[in-house]
Amino acid sequence: MADLGSNTTAVLTAADVAAVVRSVGVDQFMDHMIEGVREAAKGLDPESTMTIERGGFQYEKPSLGLVEWMPSMELGRAVGIKTVGYHPSNPIQRGMPSVMATTSIHDTANGRLVALVDATLLTAIRTGAASAVVTDVLANEDSRTLGLVGCGAQAVTQAHAMSRVRPIDRIVAFDADPNVAASFASRLPVSVRVDVVDSAADAIVDADIVCVATTVDIGAGPVLPMFGLKAGVHINAVGADFPGKTELPVELLRNALVIPDEVAQCLKEGECQQLTEDDLGPTLPELVQNADSFTAWREQLTVFDSTGWALEDLIAAEIVLGHATRLHIGIHTELQHSPLDPYAPYETI
Repeated sequence: MADLGSNTTAVLTAADVAAVVRSVGVDQFMDHMIEGVREAAKGLDPESTMTIERGGFQYEKPSLGLVEWMPSMELGRAVGIKTVGYHPSNPIQRGMPSVMATTSIHDTANGRLVALVDATLLTAIRTGAASAVVTDVLANEDSRTLGLVGCGAQAVTQAHAMSRVRPIDRIVAFDADPNVAASFASRLPVSVRVDVVDSAADAIVDADIVCVATTVDIGAGPVLPMFGLKAGVHINAVGADFPGKTELPVELLRNALVIPDEVAQCLKEGECQQLTEDDLGPTLPELVQNADSFTAWREQLTVFDSTGWALEDLIAAEIVLGHATRLHIGIHTELQHSPLDPYAPYETI
């Protein structure tokens, strides 16, 4: 939890965040994130906690990408704003993550910047955690086989998160890049059998749970076939993040209970852009708040449309800040100095 009573700003670099996760333990940190997202969804009060559909800039030059901001507010306490850049060509062309992000937290009493946190790793972890929260409601208790379509960075945290809520003992993985698929097992923080296959259809045929996280080009989807899924499978669809970019066939969506994380956002750039609002099931918070009413759907096809709920980013930043404070990791600096006379802006010069 960020210290709203201090006059300094807490700063956590990527190395600091990694040090926190390493100190806490990767399994324990994922568990904390899953619980944080679950509790936020369960206790969500729209009158006091607000999120806004993300906005920003999309461009095609010098390469396809975007920079967006994702704001959330707990009324009377804090505003969290994550700024995120997504550039799918980064891993191959620049050796950089496709998603790079920073979260700022502001005190709503005075607007002061309370914390500045590198959110690149946190974004991957909280996205996996959100999928785990939905999966825990909708997937069969004995789900053991995970099908992965797309084996990049996000697939690692999806698989890790699934292993924290279900007894996964086999992963069947496919990626359009054979080298990425071949290295997947070595990047996992869990020991589990991984079978690399030659097609998306092969990855899903035996799966109890499917996670789809690709960088498919705009207009090139779907990447998942319409047929070949087991009865009662649950799908976490993570990769749709641009208008026109989709991973699932529309016919599949129309035969499923579809859970959007943020309705307006999903209709604009998630799998739900292929549907109308009337086609959608409960939101992530509504699902968690009424979990017992939806467990019957474990025998039917369900889809989580995960575009990124902005409140997850405030939760993630505050979880890592709480651990960082306890572990004395990171720095506190007077990034925003106030003059003794608030009417004298040149006083500090």
